[in-house]
Formats: sequence, C-alpha cells, structure tokens
Amino acid sequence: MKHFPGSTKRQRNINLSGKSKPSSGLIIARGERARREAERQKVAAATKIQSTYRGYAIRYSVRRARRADWDRSVGFPAALPPTDYSDDSLALLLSFCDAADTEDVRRLVFIISAFHLDDEPSSLIGLNLAENSRHRLLVTRLFRVLLVAVSSISVRHATTLTQALRILSFLSCAITYFPDQADTTYFETITGLIDRGLIPHVSAFYPLETRTATLAIILQSIVLPLRPGIRANRPLAYTNFMQVFLTTASLDTNLFSAIPVSIFRKLLDIRQLLEAATQLRVDRLSPEQILWLLSYLIAFVYDPELPISSHHLALEDLISSHPLYQKADIARPLDSRTICGLLASTLNPILDAYGRKIRNQTSTPDRQPIVPSRAQAGLFVEFEEHLNPPEFVQRQLKILLETDFISNLTDGITWNWTTPSSSTQTVCIHHAAQRFTLHLLLYFRFLEQKLHNRLFLARSQDDMSLLATLYNQVQKTHTFRGGVAGVDAILDGLKLTHQKTGGTDPQSSEWTTILLFLDLYCFSNIVMDDEEFFTLGDKSLQSNQLRHLVDFLKNLAFVTYFEVSEIESQVSDEPLQQLFTKPIRVLQLNTRLDVAGIHGVSLPWIRNLAIRILRSLHRRDSRQKIFPDGFWLMKEINTEGTTHLIAEEEARQQELEQSRNIEESDSDSDTDDVAKTTSANSNIARRPNKRHERTLRHNYLAAIAPRLGVIQNLPFFLPFRTRVSIFRDFIRLDQARRGTGDRDLWRLSQANPFQDQPGTKSKHHGIIHRDRMFEDAYDEFYALGESFKEPIQITFVDSFGAEEPGIDGGGILKEFLSCVVQELCRTDTARSVPFFTETEDHTIYPNPFLLDELPGDCGKLENNSASDLQIAASREAMDLLRRIEFLGRIIGKCMYEGILVEVVFADFFLLKWSKVMLGNDDVGLGVDDLKRFDRSLWKGLQALKHYDEQTIKNLDLTFAIENILRVTDSRAPTGVTQRIVLVDLKPGGSQIPVTSSNRLEYIHLVSKYKLAAQGKQQTNAFLKGLSSIISPRWLSMFNQSELQTLIGGNESPLDIDDLRKNTIYGGIYTIGDDKQEHETIKMFWRVLKRLRESDKRAVLKFVTSVSRAPLLGFSSLNPRFSIRDAGSDSTRLPSTSTCVNLLKLPRYPSETVLEEKLLYAANAGAGFDLS
Repeated sequence: MKHFPGSTKRQRNINLSGKSKPSSGLIIARGERARREAERQKVAAATKIQSTYRGYAIRYSVRRARRADWDRSVGFPAALPPTDYSDDSLALLLSFCDAADTEDVRRLVFIISAFHLDDEPSSLIGLNLAENSRHRLLVTRLFRVLLVAVSSISVRHATTLTQALRILSFLSCAITYFPDQADTTYFETITGLIDRGLIPHVSAFYPLETRTATLAIILQSIVLPLRPGIRANRPLAYTNFMQVFLTTASLDTNLFSAIPVSIFRKLLDIRQLLEAATQLRVDRLSPEQILWLLSYLIAFVYDPELPISSHHLALEDLISSHPLYQKADIARPLDSRTICGLLASTLNPILDAYGRKIRNQTSTPDRQPIVPSRAQAGLFVEFEEHLNPPEFVQRQLKILLETDFISNLTDGITWNWTTPSSSTQTVCIHHAAQRFTLHLLLYFRFLEQKLHNRLFLARSQDDMSLLATLYNQVQKTHTFRGGVAGVDAILDGLKLTHQKTGGTDPQSSEWTTILLFLDLYCFSNIVMDDEEFFTLGDKSLQSNQLRHLVDFLKNLAFVTYFEVSEIESQVSDEPLQQLFTKPIRVLQLNTRLDVAGIHGVSLPWIRNLAIRILRSLHRRDSRQKIFPDGFWLMKEINTEGTTHLIAEEEARQQELEQSRNIEESDSDSDTDDVAKTTSANSNIARRPNKRHERTLRHNYLAAIAPRLGVIQNLPFFLPFRTRVSIFRDFIRLDQARRGTGDRDLWRLSQANPFQDQPGTKSKHHGIIHRDRMFEDAYDEFYALGESFKEPIQITFVDSFGAEEPGIDGGGILKEFLSCVVQELCRTDTARSVPFFTETEDHTIYPNPFLLDELPGDCGKLENNSASDLQIAASREAMDLLRRIEFLGRIIGKCMYEGILVEVVFADFFLLKWSKVMLGNDDVGLGVDDLKRFDRSLWKGLQALKHYDEQTIKNLDLTFAIENILRVTDSRAPTGVTQRIVLVDLKPGGSQIPVTSSNRLEYIHLVSKYKLAAQGKQQTNAFLKGLSSIISPRWLSMFNQSELQTLIGGNESPLDIDDLRKNTIYGGIYTIGDDKQEHETIKMFWRVLKRLRESDKRAVLKFVTSVSRAPLLGFSSLNPRFSIRDAGSDSTRLPSTSTCVNLLKLPRYPSETVLEEKLLYAANAGAGFDLS
C-alpha cells in the first residue's frame, strides 16, 4: 500500500548513481549508419551532377547545331543585311538565342535589319503583324528578347553602341504595333540605357553631322510608344511612362541637356499625360521619385520657351515626319487656364503621396519625438520637410511661380463656384487650385516666402485682392459660421479623415479654403504695419469681420488644445474639456497628417497657425485699441481653484525634462572590470526597455503639454489676476523644491552650528554701503548664480560707516532691491557710460553703445601694443556684461520675491524677455515697435514708403547705417572724442542704393538692426541673469504691458478701503467684541484717505518698503499690513518693522498731529534708524 503524500503531482525520480555511458556496440552501430548514409548521398549527388551536365551538353550541342543551320539559311555573317526573312528562320533564331551572348546579339541585330517596321502601317509588314497570328507571336517574342539584350549591352564601345541604337530603333517602331508592350519593363530598359550614359557616349562616338539622326533614335524610343494616336490602343502607356521614366533621377543632365524639354512638350499629348496620372501607383514610389516626377511634369507643361538651335529643330522634324508618328488632336486646344487646372488636379494626389511617404520616414520614436522642446514653449513642431529637393526640382518649382501659372491659379482659387451657372469642371478646378496651393505651402518651405508674396499681391478678375476674396468665401462656409458660434462645427470638421472623404467632401473643401486664408492672413500680418492694417484697404478686414475671425480662431485654438483625443482618434473618446481636473491620458506617438480630410495637415500645424494670428492681432490691439475690454477672455477655460494644479504640472514637466537630460548624460561604465563586463551585457539587454521607457516618457509629456499650452501661448485667454496667481504658484513650488519655502526654517537651518554636512546651503549675507550700493551688491552676490533665489540677509552701512539697526526679516531686502534697481540708469563710475538708456517716453532698455565705445581711455593705454588694447577691451567688455547680467538677476529676484519696484522698461525690450530666453531670436519686432524706440526715425521710414523714385535718389541712402560713438580720450580737449562707425545692413550694403523697389526691405532691415541686432550682447546678458531666477516659460504668460505691471505694479490709485479691510491690529488697537475700531485707528484711516496719492504711496513704502499695492490686492500681502500701539507719547514719531509690514503708531490727540508726524516719518528717508 502506497503512502499518499497529499499531492497529486508525479514525484521526481532522483537517480544519484550518475549518468550511464552508451556501450561500445551502440557507438559502432551508429558509425556504420552514418557511413551508409554518406555513401547514398554521394551516389545521389553524382547522379544529379551527371544529369545536369548531360542536359547542358545536349542543349549546348542542339543550340550549336541550330546556330549553324540558321547561319547557313540566312547567310550570317554577311556584308549586307538580309532583305527578307521567314517565320521559320525567326522561330529557329528564338529557339537558341541567348541575349547575354555577344554573337547572338549580332544575329539579332542582323535579322532585325530585314524588318521594315518604319514603313506606313498599311504596308505589307504592317498587315502581316495585324493579321498573321503566328508571325505576330514570333515578333512579340523577339521584342522581349531584344529588351533583355539591349539592357545588357555596354554603350562604352562604338560597336556595341551601334548595336544598341539599332535595337532601340526596332523596338520603338515595333511597339507602335504592340501597344501592350509599352509596359514598365520597356521604360525601365530605356531609363537604364540613359543612366548608363547613352547620350554622352553618342556625342563622343558620332560626329555632329550624324549625331542628330542618332539622337532621333533615342527620342523616338521615348515618343513613339506615346504617340497621340488612337488612345484606346495604349491605355497604360502614358501611365507606365510616368511610373518609370519620369521618376528617374537626373534626367535633366542625362537627357534634357541634349534633347530639350520643349521638344517633348511639342511631341507629346499633354492632356493625355496629365490625365494618365490618375492611374499612377504613387504608393510604390519613394519620396525622391515623387519629387522627380513632380519636377518633370512641371517642366513638360511650364518650362520656359527658350530659343532652340537648328540642330534641335532638325531633331524635332525627324520625329514629326516619322511615318509611325501621329500629331496630337488639334481639335481640343488647351488654354493656359485649363492646363493650370489639369496640372493642379494631377499633382494633388502626387503631393498627397509625398506627404504620406515623408510622414512614414519621420514618425518613428527614435527620429522625431512628438514632445516639444523647451525652446518651443509648448508649441508642437510643424510638419518637417524631410528631403532637401535637388537643384532641378527646386528650380522647376520656382519657375512655376514665375510663369502665368500663379495668375491662373489665383483665378481658379477666386472663381465664384457657388453660382448656379458654375459647371462641374469649374468647381473641380476651384477646389484643386486651392488644395494645390495649400500643398505647396505645406511641403516646400523654400517656396514659402516667394509664394506668399505672389499670393499677397495677386488680384482676382474683379480686381479684388486674393485675401479679401478668400475671406468672402470663408465667411460663407458653414464651418466658419458654426465655428464663430461654438466649437462643435470645428470639432466635427477636424475629425474628418482623407480616407473617408477622399479630399472631395464639401466640408473638407471648406477647410481647405479656411486654412489657405489663415495661412495667407498670417503672412499679411507680418508684412503689413499698423498704418496699412488700420487703413481698411482691400487687404485688411473691417472691425466686425475681425471680431468674427478672432471668435473663430479662439474656438479653433481651444479645440486643438482640449479635443486632441477626439481629433487624433488614437486615444480615449473622452474629450479634454475637463483637462485641468481629469487624470492624464497617454497619447500615441504618431500624429495624424490628414486632419480635416486634407493630406499634409496636422493638428499641431493648425494650432500653430491659429496661435500666430491670435498673438499678432493681440499685439496690434495692445498698441491701438480694436476690441472692447474682456474680448480676449475665453470663458470655456475655467481655472477657478485649479491654478495650483497647473503650476504643479509645470514643475513636474520641468523635473521630467531635467531627469531625462541627466539620464541621457550619465555613463553606464563602472570602474571595476567585472562590473564593466556585466554592465555592458546588461545594457544590451536593457536597450529595448530604455527605448520603451523613453517612448512612454514622450507620451506622458505630450499628454500634459495641453495643460500649459494655452497659458504659455495664448495667455490672454485667461484674466490677468488668474495668471498672476499661477505665476506665484510657480514660484512657491520652486521654493518648495529648493527647500526655501519657509524662510524662518531656512534661516534656522543656516544658523544651526551642527549642520555642517556636505552639500547643505550656505548662509547668504552681504554688507552693503549706501554710498556704493550696486558695487557692494555685485561683489557680495554675483558669485551666487542661481542660488541668488535663496533668502539673503543684508546689513546696511550708512555714510558714517556705522551699521544701521534693523532686523532683516525681509523688509531690509525690499529696501536693498529697490535701491539697486534705482541704479539701473546709473552711470558707470569708471567710464561715465550708463548701463541703460532712455527712450523719448522715459522707458529704459540696455545701452546699445555700451560695448561699442570700448577700449576706453586711449590715453592710458597709449604705450601699450594693439594686442594689449584688445585684451584690455575684451576684459572690460566681459566685466560690463557680467554687471548687466547681475542687474537681470536683481530684477528676477524682485519678481521672485513679489517686490514691486519703480522702473519702467521699454515695450520692445520686454517683448524679448520670454522669446529670446526660449531660444527664439525672431521675436517679431518690426517697424511698428520702432515708433516707441525712436519716433523721429519711425516717421522718416514711414515717409520713405511714400516717396517717389527721384526723392529717394536725392536722399542718397544705402543699405548701411551710421553709429556715432562717444569714446573717452584723455588727449582730447573735452576728454571725449566722437567716432562714426558704418554698419552694413546686409552683405555689401554700403554699395547697394535704396530704391523704390527695395525700400521695404531697407525699412525692415533698419528696424531689425535697431531693435534686435544693436545691443544684442547686452540684452542677452541681462536676460541670462533674469532667466537664472525666473523661468522664461513663466514669463511667456504675459505680454509687454503685463510684464511691466508684474515688475512695477499698477499705476491706479491705492485702494485704501481694500487696505483697511486686510489690516491686522495689535495691542490696545485690537478690535474687541463690540467690533469697533480704536479712535486713533479711525483717525489714521481718515487721514490716510485724504492724503495726496504721492503721500499715500510714501506711507505705504514707509511700512512695507514698496510704494505700490500687490497685484492681487492687499489680501495677498504677506505678512498682512499691521498696526500696533506705540504708547501715548505724542512727541514720538511713528516707526515701522518693514520685515513684518508693521506700523507702530502712537496714540495722537488729533488728526492734525497724526498727519504731521506720519508724513514726517514717511518722508524722512532715514533708512532703518526709525525701526
């Protein structure tokens, strides 16, 4: 009886006796079997070899015998070619002919001389081919053998080149009788010969007098299969010609250099060529092949008519007079407008395929991450052109813009196809013209500027600008009218796919019109200044039209941010309207490229287009009021109670990017040899996992990007106070991350003598003399770098060298920063040159001549060499740039601490703050911004736009600008000399005169130089310091005027009622159960309310060190404004503790005494001696 162990599994059989070895008998038997199997394989292999050899030998002998029989029957070789042939001799030749054998190729060339296929089709040969089935079958087989033979013939030798040309002549004539043989193999053979240098070798071996006839053979091999005769006989000839021949690279050098494109245009049926494109299998083509096909089609249709030589005329006559050539049907002449429509209709599906191919090559995770870089600040990258088109392709596309094609295309775009009289063809041409124009703008960035210029200047048949005509079409569409009212119509349209619509859906056509208008309108906003924009010409919109357009764009931008999952159709169907409160969804890596049913259009591209127009219009509105207050706000974006969540997402995104950079920069090596080997092996195994983790990280960042996208790119959708709250939340999170959120705890940790662990923060303390505030601050704190964010402690020293009393709880910091900021326009003590300079409006910006006026006092360096001068100047320049950088940190520290300072920066300088720091040098500054920089210069440039040619000539302007510099020189009587420096606005600009044709470029370059290029080093130094304290992405939430408010507060009068409501009382001033204020407190508020605005601000600064109210009101003042009693001595002045915003107010007997004492203390300027 077996014991049951409690488990039904079979027990393991453990044998401890070791593995037994096979006996010697088994080993011997196994070896015998292997030997017998080897013998059988040898016998079978020998039998197969003998069989193969016998078959080859028999075939060889049979072929040799047949060759001999055929040679005797036709007399090969003979001095003269045969005049006739029989079907039997042809069949015998085909039975043994080897296309790779040189002698057989000679036999083929010998026999085809007996054919007279170039006779009239009604000749005896033509009738035989048409009626005799055996004869036709034999000639067809001969045709295929000749294709193989000519593809292997070398064209480097005169003899074989002659053979190839004879075969080509036969094939080109035979194919007119066999139209079904004009397949891809035929055209691959022709292109193969051309690629192997057929034409250059013809030019080398044949003299000029016979070269024309030789080139005619090559030309007829291309043209005769495509003769415009009976189209039903060759339905696929043109399609195969385009599929193979017109996708071959470098035909421009290998073929068109000897046979001009104009000859092909005259000999081919262009209508049939364009119509055949509908049968193309473009999905089988590479992007490079599609580009070549595109360029050749344009060349066949629009290549400029150049004078051709008599040699080329003779070549054309040889083909047109060929018996087998038939001219095109002249009963259907094509006008330029019809050709334009046909070409646009033809190229649209080709460009669609090009877009798909490029997307497939650039959408892999390792090559193009979907996550935007920091430099793009939340903007997704537009569709990136993968290929750099060859020179010929670019030239043909540019030629297209220089012909009447653009005017015809404009006519097609502006046709009023909605009228009842519009034909189906008119409607198709209209849609094709708009799609083709949009495709050109999407796929070929090198055409963008020139095409935009042509379209911007184009006018319709009724003499309206294209922009105005497009807007009239746009506002009639159901999509636009629905998009003005809400987001549903926009969402439904963007969800369309090309697979469902085929690009012909009415709604997709409406989106084509809308996107084309938006792209052109975006360009017009760049080239039009405010004067042109507000003149209400036919290129500008009226106020009600602008309102409708902005309403549509606001809803469009909202959808592209918050309905990504709906449009991409690759994630959950849940909409993103609750994005700020919903958990994160993971997006797919690939982005759709057929949004709205249009190939090449992606959601990021549409979003970027809407953002650029909205930001441009918002800037114009900030310069000159267009829309009412509150117009830009979007109520659909509700951030109430979620600003801290937005700030957390920003912090999380920043940490993820930082961790990614650290991870990518880390090395996987180890110092231990064994560990190195193990690590190397494990890294190979972990590589797919790392790629997977990187993809997940990309997905995660792409999912959370919309939460910050609106705030960073369209901040004016949210109220200013909301954005200020988010800004403060950004800072609070940054402080928490750095461990400085609680200042008291941080200071306590610095005062702890036992906390000496490595890596802990050091206490930042500085002794500042009031008579050299900036220099001491620079010496004490410049070396801190980014650590300048952390709390610092200040000890002031008065003019007598005594330390001022006061507890540095934050109030002294306010005093310190405010005093340093006041020195922004100070003159450098060493060189008497200010760091900042003022505009006519008394706004400041970095002095553009600060570095240009180096090397300084030439008298002091007169004994030094030129290299010493350069070294001294370089060191002085670096020192000045470091000081400007420190001034940027000071402003950043004020914003970081929430301290308002009384300094006003120039608008054009503030515009650079977020864009330049985010890596975007093109900040969009133009002639309109020059108005605030130099009004007289702006007026002169505006006048230049309206001068006639003679007046401009009299001004003697060139593309250069003069700068007058003041250089310190001790040898000069006044100690200063002037130096004039001429700066070219473009290469060789001083030699290029300004004319009426290039004055707009001159105005643009002058504006760009004055506002961007001049003083760029000083600006970048300041912004470098600012960005070390304040993240550029935080600043991107505000425009210029809002940034100024963030720095200096509102200019509006102080709200005393708000201050009173948010004041805390201490001592006997504490409000009791009766809720009544103390009599002294009542007197204080009555006095404060009737003071002048300047005195009110002086009192506020006396208590808080800042003369302006907090941006979020006095409720956000931290700590709160407080008043505590200071005894009953009426002769005592009020005192303060600015570190806690505390006013120590004695109990005065009357309002008069209180006002006198309060104003005296507030205006005493005694530092912290009254504290």
